Amino acid sequence: MLLSSRRQILTGITSLPMVLGYPALARAADSIAAPPQALASETTQVVVIGGGLAGLFSALLLKRAGIKVVLLEGSSRIGGRVYTADWLENAPEFGASQIGRSYARVIDLCQQFGLRLIPEDRNLLAMASHIRGHWVNASDWPDSSVNLMLGDERKVQPALAGSQLMGRYNRLSDPMDWLDPAFADLDISLLDLLQKHGHSPEALHLANLSATGNDALSASCLSMMQEQTRAKLDARFGNIELGKEQRPYGFDNVRDSNNGLALINNIEGGCSRLPAAMCAELGDVIRTGKTVGAIDMTGSKAEVRCLDGTSYKAERIVCAVPFTSLRRITLDPLPQGAQAEAISFLGYAHTTRAFGTITEPYWDDGIDPSFYSDGLVKMFWALQQRPGDTHNRFMVVFTGNAANRIDQFSQADALAMIQREIERIRPSMRGKLRFSGMFGWQNVGLIGGCRHMFAPGQVTRFGKAMIEPFRQMHFAGEHTRRVEFGMEAALESGERTAIEVMEFISG
Repeated sequence: MLLSSRRQILTGITSLPMVLGYPALARAADSIAAPPQALASETTQVVVIGGGLAGLFSALLLKRAGIKVVLLEGSSRIGGRVYTADWLENAPEFGASQIGRSYARVIDLCQQFGLRLIPEDRNLLAMASHIRGHWVNASDWPDSSVNLMLGDERKVQPALAGSQLMGRYNRLSDPMDWLDPAFADLDISLLDLLQKHGHSPEALHLANLSATGNDALSASCLSMMQEQTRAKLDARFGNIELGKEQRPYGFDNVRDSNNGLALINNIEGGCSRLPAAMCAELGDVIRTGKTVGAIDMTGSKAEVRCLDGTSYKAERIVCAVPFTSLRRITLDPLPQGAQAEAISFLGYAHTTRAFGTITEPYWDDGIDPSFYSDGLVKMFWALQQRPGDTHNRFMVVFTGNAANRIDQFSQADALAMIQREIERIRPSMRGKLRFSGMFGWQNVGLIGGCRHMFAPGQVTRFGKAMIEPFRQMHFAGEHTRRVEFGMEAALESGERTAIEVMEFISG
């Protein structure tokens, strides 16, 4: 039955003769935002909950297979964490922004919908460090008196201390290894890992500041090592040796000699063009403004009840919302054991970013243009100019506890505070930045974080069990990935749930 389902999917994918221009996509997205008046109760074969990439892809594959499906999205916008801020200067990406050469599903969908992939223009200018009130350029860091790390630790830049030191102990060779019990000893915190290997107090301090999670205690190294392993696989598609091209939370972008895809790509016009194109095909399958409040799975059919009083009955449900949202939905009956623990306690990491334009160069002060700081402003990314631009762009990036702190304030107060701090520690930047906006996913009520984050021990306890179907419900979303990461992980999970549902319905 599995092979038959896969053939159905592949046939549906390859037979779609759809090429839409951007105006058509925009009109389609607008029409989706105002669907016809919904019935008080509807019956369908499948209800998909969540209009991010995972939910959209699952619904798309099911519809192409001839299955009647309805997609419910709690907000008025489709796309989830794919969100291009078209109304801001430079149209930054609030969420998903990187498409690697090995993102087979994403690339295939872009080809189907006539979306052009272009090299990502987010290369960073050189990055200095501002540690304990002292400036050190990247090239000077290994031998600087400000660098209190020991031995070969001293070669690691502060912004990369967490990821690079952890990477030294990554034994995974395949992206699926993280679920193998043989690697369960790596399901520990970054602090425990580095202490186990005898790293210096300063290395522990800098790793805590630069940890991928909220701090060096909150995230499982095993989960993060899986992403490192997957990133190496993606880099091999571009013949890039990681380490030489690495920058904080990204890479210098490289296009291959045959003018193929770059190492990192965007969609021309913004990544939101992909969910808009998927919306255009799904049409009236989508219902927006449908926040789910309860799911009853006690009968032969499941019933999904929304807060606006509407309800939907279906043979199967695809739950493609973060667990931060699912744990607010009343489930009857309740999941048990490891799956219940995952739904209730899987963590989510925080990232907040401010965006803007560098109106005038300021790096004549002898300090590298970008910088990492142990103070209020965690990372300031000065970006290389894009072709045709007259000015450099910038992003101020807060992760973990730094994001938690800045999110305590209103956007206006936070931006004012950020600007004052930048000008205080680096006077040459005074009056040379123009902020356009600020955004953090943890402030979006229906999402609650920029991405999932397994805590130490959680991969071992429920990493496998959390995605198993429960009653009539199947689980999708980037947090249920097995192999991929980023946008490709969302599509991986949507494809998996579509196959599961088709096997059930056809069986």
